[in-house]
Amino acid sequence: MLFVFSNVAQGTPKRLNQLQKQLSASKSLSEELAAKIELIDYYAHENPRKWKQAIYQLLSTRTRYLEKGAQQKISLIYAEYLVKSGNLEEFKSIFSKQLATASFLSKDFAFRLYRVHFEYELISEQWSRAKQTADSTLRFIGKRRNNAQSSLIYQDISRMYMSMSLRDSAFWASNRAISFAKRSQKREILVLALQNLAHNYGYFLDLEGAVQKELQAIRLAEELHIDPLKIHSFIEIAKYSSYVGNWTESLGYLKRALQVAREFHDDQAIAVIELFFSKVYLHQNQLTLAFHYVGKAEQYFSTEKDRYHVAQCAHSRGNIATVQGKIDVAKSAFGQAISFFQMEEMETELAEVYQDFGQLCIQIGDLKNAKYYLELSLESDEDVHSIRLIDRYKLLSQLSMKNGDLRNALRFQNAYIEFLESNSIKRNESKIGDLTSGNLREERERLIELQQRRIEKEKKEQEILKLVSDRQLYISLIFIFAIVFSLVILILRMKQVRSRQEQREAELSQTLLRAQMNPHFVFNAMSVIQSYIYENNPEKSSQFLVNFSRLMRLILENSPKEFIPIELELEILDKYLSTQKMRFENRFSYALNISEELLNNKAMVPPMITQPFIENAIEHGQLHTVKNGQIHVDMKEHNGQLEITITDNGVGRKKSAQTKKIRTHKSMAIDITQERIKILNKKYKFNGSLTFSDLDERKESGTLVKIVLPLKFDTENF
Repeated sequence: MLFVFSNVAQGTPKRLNQLQKQLSASKSLSEELAAKIELIDYYAHENPRKWKQAIYQLLSTRTRYLEKGAQQKISLIYAEYLVKSGNLEEFKSIFSKQLATASFLSKDFAFRLYRVHFEYELISEQWSRAKQTADSTLRFIGKRRNNAQSSLIYQDISRMYMSMSLRDSAFWASNRAISFAKRSQKREILVLALQNLAHNYGYFLDLEGAVQKELQAIRLAEELHIDPLKIHSFIEIAKYSSYVGNWTESLGYLKRALQVAREFHDDQAIAVIELFFSKVYLHQNQLTLAFHYVGKAEQYFSTEKDRYHVAQCAHSRGNIATVQGKIDVAKSAFGQAISFFQMEEMETELAEVYQDFGQLCIQIGDLKNAKYYLELSLESDEDVHSIRLIDRYKLLSQLSMKNGDLRNALRFQNAYIEFLESNSIKRNESKIGDLTSGNLREERERLIELQQRRIEKEKKEQEILKLVSDRQLYISLIFIFAIVFSLVILILRMKQVRSRQEQREAELSQTLLRAQMNPHFVFNAMSVIQSYIYENNPEKSSQFLVNFSRLMRLILENSPKEFIPIELELEILDKYLSTQKMRFENRFSYALNISEELLNNKAMVPPMITQPFIENAIEHGQLHTVKNGQIHVDMKEHNGQLEITITDNGVGRKKSAQTKKIRTHKSMAIDITQERIKILNKKYKFNGSLTFSDLDERKESGTLVKIVLPLKFDTENF
């Protein structure tokens, strides 16, 4: 029976995000430690893997908490983990060195310390001290009237009486645990109490009663939505099914247990299930699977220093080796298991290993040692009378017949018959099978019933909500009318503002279109075409005309749009610059550099946002008069923004401003572009900008224009 932590009996657990916020908001070391322990207790039930990680993380930082009380709390948390993980040697060491004389002012921690005391005495088989500790704990709880904690203590007492093979006392304590659990507001305590009672039935060989109680525990856990508690019941039912030889049912319940254990990251339960898988597959003669699962389980238990389960794995390895005919391997594995169980005085486990060792000796014809180990098995089991006792009587009867000892053969045969008659195991074999196999059908029916209950509950809640809403309707109408009236005014005001903005954007779009369609550019383009015709150069005039017409169409189609694909903008600029280059007889060169990332991700850009500055570079920068005139347009992503730069090596802003042409021409390009950026900033909550600087600041030549815009992507056509 697994040790159940006391923190299940505390108040309503906080949600994970609340606990994490509480930890991050800690203002002192004491608050920090309290928050960490609450988080550990939460993980103990929700995610055992994170529970282990959180405990080891706390241990790695325990030097931060210098107070004696803080150190004792950390040791207590670690001791609880060691019991649960099966590392009993280290648990005994931690208890005797750090907790034997500890005390806590906190009542919850005092209760947990009582239970750790009891667990230490139970493991050490100090029955009288364990009973005294349990009585002291009950007196301590009695003052607080905590039914959940009382139930847990009676479950502990029941485990103690089971260990002492006191049947009536064990059942008395289990029934007391159920009685207190029913009065507790923590319904999960009742699930644990039912599992404890089921363990009593199973320990004293009433398998039908054990299966019935485990199935009750499963149904209650399902109703309460506490799936992790079902793992233990699934494993126990698998064990009872194996007792009566129903290996298929046993395998089915193990698979259900494994599914839940994996879902809740319970690594220890997974390893226990894998060890059980090995035993089932061995009986089904699937030796490869049996060896695979015992290896996985043994690896985990060795890491956790769980020597009890390591010994159980050795026992399983011995049985596998026996079937494989690897006698020396089997003897070594059985010897490893016997060594540990003898040291810990675990008579029931010793009896099973002795029996399997005896069977190995019969298999190899060593009848003398077979008799020796089978009689040892019988002696070890004389108090408990485990279910495998029937197999020992049968084997000893057969062995006595082989040795010609008819008297003992008859004695063991009579003991075999008497055991069958006095126990209901074989008689109730079919009932156990019906219970376990029928549970699947009942579980489906229960799920349907639970769903119907939820639907009915939701309907009732909706009816209640409707009644409440009807009562509040008249009161709410006044507020609703006031809100509606306010919303109407607000909507009308917003429409008015939006209408003005749309009108302004339309005017700006038309202004931009007219600015882009510069009559001088059109006139100059026509002049170039005319000159090509006069020169009788139809090839150049045709090429120029094709580029020019395509450019006009692109400008007319895309100028009204807010954003266009960056590859379309690239085509417009290329057509525009190639047209201008032909116009000035290739007296300057240009380069358009768009990052591959922008092209691949379908970035968007306002149409012809750079054209006015390219035109200024050509016209006012006098690129056609500069040797090796160049203009570069670069577009890239920088810090999540679209960064555009236009650079030229023209005469520069200062010299250009001195020319007659620039003095007499008032360009609207800068004002229009700044207004466009202002609108985009307002609409997209952005901080775009337009800046100018000299390319060569020392010579005051060349120009660098930098435009920063919001980065948008064409998600519809991506």
